[in-house]
This record gives sequence, structure tokens and C-alpha cells, in this order.
Amino acid sequence: MTARIRLSLQDELFLRAETRETPVHVGGLQIFRIPPRAPAHFVSTLAGRLRSHPVSVAPLNYRLAGGINGKVMPSWEVDPDVDVDYHFRRSALPSPGGEKELGMLVSRLHSTPMDLTRPLWEYHLIEGLSGNRFATYTKLHHAMFDGAAGMRLINLSARRSTSKVPPFWADESRQIKETAAAPASTLGQVPAMIEDGVKSLPGLVRGLGTTALTALGLGSNPDLVSVTEAPRTIFNVHVGAQRRVATYSVSLERVKAIGEAAGGTINDVVLAACSGALRRYLAERDALPDHTLVAAVPMALHHKEGAAAGNAVTSLLAHLGTDTDDVRQRFATICRSTTAGKAQLKDMTPTAAMHFVTLLSLPVLLEAVLPGFDKLAGPLANLIISNVPGPRERLYFHGAEQLAHYPVSQVSHGMALNITVLSYAGGLFFGFVACADGVPSVQRLAVHMDAAMDELEAIFLRRPPHPERRTRPGARARR
Repeated sequence: MTARIRLSLQDELFLRAETRETPVHVGGLQIFRIPPRAPAHFVSTLAGRLRSHPVSVAPLNYRLAGGINGKVMPSWEVDPDVDVDYHFRRSALPSPGGEKELGMLVSRLHSTPMDLTRPLWEYHLIEGLSGNRFATYTKLHHAMFDGAAGMRLINLSARRSTSKVPPFWADESRQIKETAAAPASTLGQVPAMIEDGVKSLPGLVRGLGTTALTALGLGSNPDLVSVTEAPRTIFNVHVGAQRRVATYSVSLERVKAIGEAAGGTINDVVLAACSGALRRYLAERDALPDHTLVAAVPMALHHKEGAAAGNAVTSLLAHLGTDTDDVRQRFATICRSTTAGKAQLKDMTPTAAMHFVTLLSLPVLLEAVLPGFDKLAGPLANLIISNVPGPRERLYFHGAEQLAHYPVSQVSHGMALNITVLSYAGGLFFGFVACADGVPSVQRLAVHMDAAMDELEAIFLRRPPHPERRTRPGARARR
């Protein structure tokens, strides 16, 4: 009998949220420079090398188990014969192969749901990008990976000379063995699940109690964001099937300097820059609400030892201060609310923290099966803003230097905009993903990021607009 690995409650909810309009996958767009003096057929040769590797690494060889039990209690099983030609795909951009053409292709690829009968990943090699570059777009289902787990798949090298590594689906050095603590049968996992649940219960009850008191206006911490206070915006709509992707990049040095001067963290500066861009975007559409926007901010937890797949993430709610044009006041509002949210989560075990965010997200999940439910309950948050740590050193793949890595996340009914940020080699790379119908011209948000960064520097560092705004290619919005 084939061993099966039970999905966690959080992973199962991601799976059950999958619809044609709300595919639950995340992705990454990586841009590379072809090595100096490389032959004209470099990308073609690379494609042949990658395609020659069979899929052998967990969880890239996992598929959802079938049958009645697979429907009632979903689990993973090993696929003994993964079709590499299905998962590895090659595309070419139409000439001139610029940022616009790349963005249009990635938007189209990201709009397509995954085949749930196969292992839930795709890898697209994209050639024809101008400036002697090529790109890759990787798609992973959120029931199998969160952002932190997805980053662990990266198998690039810090040295060009040692960068002829196998693709991530065949890199045996990254093989994660299932531990004895993860029995193949669902029944065998019940005692451990009960014990973990009992330990997590007190923290979960305290967290839900604090949340309920805050929602009723009886909370002891005025900076803790209530689940009932997010205003309704143009982002809080029923989404369609098509996505639009835009990107933006900024040096980590700029962000750190602002954070040090303002007395906040890197993540606080990221939220403040997004706040300034969102404020401009909504104002130019005469859609800026009087009450501050509320962002859901995911936070990674430690994965259990031996876990090859799954999610370990919770979330806090943060005020973005979009109701004021005072930059210092806006930044202070963000810092206070994130500090309060972290303090609430710190009182919980990792399991309690995951169950906490799952319970709070039930209105979002109900909207998928009961259209219009959000009109009764109101939005939990206006958008998601996530910050995923990435490699600090510059990386190479088969001699090609990685220039950028943009995260491409998901949207859902009632939350049609997602901003995810990834750090890499001294830079922060922003991926904006939106419902094409619900959030028009999402590339304008990327444009407004420059003005928001300049504004933060002018207030906290007393600097004029940064020259980086006009010279770095990453500042261009990509649609």
C-alpha cells in the first residue's frame, strides 16, 4: 500500500479554496543575464540539460491521493512516474522581448489553474528577453508550499564556476526525509495531533478572546487592529479569473537607512512605502477611504523537522495610516499596530498561531462558496502585504547571473490585491498581483512606489529624490 502524508488543516483549506476564479498557487519570476561569451544557443542547451533530469525530490514528486478518502481527508502520495515534459515548459517572448512582454506572459501563466491530479508545480523557461537576458517563472500550489518553503527550493550557486547544478526537482542534496514522527496512516497521526491541539488551546483561546474584545471596543490595547474595522475599498471585490502582475525593486540599503532614522524595522518601512503608494493609487481614482487601510501581514513560523511540504504561517493585521498625509504619523501608526500584533501572536504556540489565522480567515473562505458573504461580514483586511527573506549573496545558474527575483503571489475573493516582497543580494523585489478586472492598471502602484520612497527619504533623511529612481531598471513597472 502506498504511504500517504496527511495535509494539515491549513494546507487543506488552501486546497479547498481552489476555484477557477481563485487558483491557489504562488510563483516566482527570476531574471538572469546570459554568461559572457556564451554561444547563441545557450538557452536552448540549458533547456535540454534541465529536461534530462527526472523528478526525484520530495515534495515535487507528491500528488494528491485519489479515492473517497482523498476527497474527505486529503493526503499526499508519491507519484512514481512524474512526467517532466508536462511540468517543464519553454516559452519565447515576441520581439522586442521587453519588460512589458514578459509581464504579459507571466500574467497569463499565473492566471491558469493547476492540474490537481498531478504534482502541483510548473517551471517555465522564458527566452528572448532583451539585454542578453532570459527568465524563469516557477509556479507552486499553496497547499504544498508557503513562501519560506518555496525559497528553500532554490538551488543556485554563489559562484559562477560551481553553478552547473541540477534543477530543484532533481537536486538530491535538498531531499527532505520524512521522519518517523509522521506516520503514513491518518489514524497513526491522531494521538500526536490531539496532544499538539491540547497544548495550543490556551494560547488560541486567549488570542480569540483578545480579538473579540477588541472587535467590541473593549480591548486593553488601542493599537491592536480589530477584525471589523477594515473599510470597504475597490480591492474588496469578487475576483475574476485573469491576473495582472507588476514589479518594482529598491536597494535594501535605502530601506535600512530610512528604518534606522525613523526608528522602525525593514518591514515597517516596506509597509510605509506600500501605504504611500496605495494612498496615491486610490486618490487618483477618487477611491481613498476616510478610514485607514488594513493590511494582513503573514509571518513565517518554524516548519516541523522533516516536513517536506506544507505551510507554517500565521498573520497579523496592521494599520497602514492611509487616512493621513502626515508621513511621520503614518509611520508611527504602522509601528504601533505591528508591535501590538506581534505581541498577541507571541503568546501562542506555532500550532495555535496557525489555527488562529485560519479561524480569522474563515470569512474569506466562505466568500468562495457563498458569493456576497463579505457584504454581510465586511472585509477582514483590504490586501495582503508579505515580506519573504531571500538569499543575501548574488547567485548563478549554469553560469548565468541572477539579476532579480520577483515573488508572484495569489489573490482571493474579497481581497483582489497582493503585494509580496523578496530580499535578494542587497535588494528588495516587489511583486504586485491583482485581479485584472477588479484592480485596474496595477502597474500604477509600482510607479507610485518611487514617489513613496522619495517621500520617506525626504522626511526621515532630509534627502532630495534618489537618483536610483531614474537609473535602475527595476524601477520600471512591468505589466
